[in-house]
Amino acid sequence: MVMRLRSTERSEQPGAIFIAAGPGEKPEINAAGPIQVDPLVVAVSDPEDRLAVQARDIQSTLAALRLADGRAPSSIAVLTVGAVDEAAILTANVAVSAALSGLRTLLVDMKQSDFVQHRLLGQAPVTPTDPEDDLHAFIRPASIPRLSLLAAASDSRGLADMMADFDLCLVDASHVEDLALAAAGAEVAILAVSRDATTTADLKSTINKLSMLGMPLIGTVMIV
Repeated sequence: MVMRLRSTERSEQPGAIFIAAGPGEKPEINAAGPIQVDPLVVAVSDPEDRLAVQARDIQSTLAALRLADGRAPSSIAVLTVGAVDEAAILTANVAVSAALSGLRTLLVDMKQSDFVQHRLLGQAPVTPTDPEDDLHAFIRPASIPRLSLLAAASDSRGLADMMADFDLCLVDASHVEDLALAAAGAEVAILAVSRDATTTADLKSTINKLSMLGMPLIGTVMIV
């Protein structure tokens, strides 16, 4: 599957919101305000799409994830090997699916991607200018209920302090080439790979680097 981050029009669900669905289920639509997202966010524009189904399955798994001490991870970084655009689009769909399932979801967008998540979800990024800035002040609600966006100026440090307000925090680190920076601030990581773009050698190298960095890898996802 070839996916591009830019499209010529937005997908709009006028006067509609989505009612929370159970794990893996397609959300139902009910009357409310308009939702505008890029058509690549198929969790909204085409819930029957294979990527939308995969995103719902992934968010169900992440929502149930618990660490050895019984806690949910404070933040989950989405990393990739050779599938930058695809991983970013997958992350957007997982975040939207989580919000539609009823989870209070925070999606952290990195400047290295030119804030692609904000573009996909039709929002303008507002970034901190001082390392001492309170990140809470820069969280912006998306048009999808229970989904919020945070534009990270440099990395994703400081997220743990905000998790009392959210059930799930995803960090889109798909465009961050420096693996140490990509993993910084997140508690665990998942690795998105492509059958066509990811080589076995690169995958093994990335997994080894994550191990050296002390970053727990909770799973590898083959993008459909």
